[in-house]
Amino acid sequence: MNAGWQKLANLGSQAIKLCPQEATGYRWLGVAYLRTGVTFPAVRALRASLKFSDDASTHLRLAEAYFVLNQHQFFEEEIAAAKAKNPADADVYYVHGRFLFQTKNLFADAAEQFRQALSRNPNHVKALSYLALSLKNMQQDAEAELQLQKSVQLNDAQNGSFFLPYQTLASLYLEQNRASEALPYIQRAVKMAPGVAENQFLLGKVALAQKDAKTAESALHAAAALDEALIEARYLLARIYQSRGDSAAANRELEKFKELKDFYGTRRLR
Repeated sequence: MNAGWQKLANLGSQAIKLCPQEATGYRWLGVAYLRTGVTFPAVRALRASLKFSDDASTHLRLAEAYFVLNQHQFFEEEIAAAKAKNPADADVYYVHGRFLFQTKNLFADAAEQFRQALSRNPNHVKALSYLALSLKNMQQDAEAELQLQKSVQLNDAQNGSFFLPYQTLASLYLEQNRASEALPYIQRAVKMAPGVAENQFLLGKVALAQKDAKTAESALHAAAALDEALIEARYLLARIYQSRGDSAAANRELEKFKELKDFYGTRRLR
């Protein structure tokens, strides 16, 4: 638990000791647990908070916890309660959209929730980005590109660090054989979040398309180190080494690729 969330957890615990019949301490503790991945204790604390104050924010946080726990019925109940208590809150619709997008693959329904979020807060960068992802999954690439460009502009204007629109726009351009346009966006994503394997992997693929083998090799090694389930990184590294005439290195990467494919399967192959 990082220092900020630990401080909130400590404050919550102290508030519970001082005022065990008030919601505030339980809510603070629940949010701190939720944001640091301690999900079951988060549910317990948030449910305790609701006993003393039936507010929209706590219902939303509890919905998020059930989302993480893959408890669909409980999620639906809590998100409905959050909407009923605060229908003007854009985040409620954003979280509902993420649930439909990630757990149900209901991209049209998810897109509608993201549009609802944006109707309440047009500057909601995450809702805009996930709207674009929904459209991309519905093969509406032109509209997805437009929404991603808006999301990038908003994120830049807000000095934000949300890398997803840059990564997604780069991926879209690479799929359309527009590698030169993809490059600055994936470079921005890597700068924002160098520890995200998908960013490094995509930089490697864009660099390969640009015939920049040095950058590709470095990025693909980084991706493989961050997430060995990205097995295609090994295959692409083998291609790089083979093109240089380094058969020994190429064979090592191919052997590693085969080993990891047997373990992880092909679900992460593009």
